[in-house]
Amino acid sequence: MTNDEVDRRSAILNAAVECFGTLGYYGTSLQRIATMVNLTKPGVLHYVGSKEGLLHAVLDEMYDRETEDVTAGMVRDERPLIAEMWRRTVAVNAKRPELVHMFSTLSAEALNPDHPAHDYFAEREERIVEVAANIRWHVPEGVDAEQVLRSGFAMMDGAQLRWLRVPGRDLNEMWASCEDVLFPLPQWEGYR
Repeated sequence: MTNDEVDRRSAILNAAVECFGTLGYYGTSLQRIATMVNLTKPGVLHYVGSKEGLLHAVLDEMYDRETEDVTAGMVRDERPLIAEMWRRTVAVNAKRPELVHMFSTLSAEALNPDHPAHDYFAEREERIVEVAANIRWHVPEGVDAEQVLRSGFAMMDGAQLRWLRVPGRDLNEMWASCEDVLFPLPQWEGYR
């Protein structure tokens, strides 16, 4: 792809993030996105193939890539801490509220088994936990790392929704209060 094509595709993906976040998948039309980026509908399709292709591009290429890099980076840490992985993930998400909004909207919409992203959301946590389970986490004696990871996902989803509802709040600060519950002291002393 030429630089111009890369820029156009990026503009299409950014428009999709905005539309999917505010209107959901079903409320978003390819024509709306085409209008936003000064292309025709066939022009948009040239870059993404289909509306479903666009949906998977924003989820896989834009949303997951950065957070998957965080998890992958923990493998290289000498003493990987689950709490640090969550802090890094929160720091990434705090800088991209539009993507978090899109993810949250689509996640709720995809509860419907007929939604084109249903399988993505149904399988996403399993995929990430499977990757994370291969990390030799430094956790307190007797702690089930997989259970902590799953609880962290649930807590993260809830914290992000609360963050999106009240603009101006600091997601990092909100997560810090969650850590006291997820990684209680004194049990997690030296592991946070």
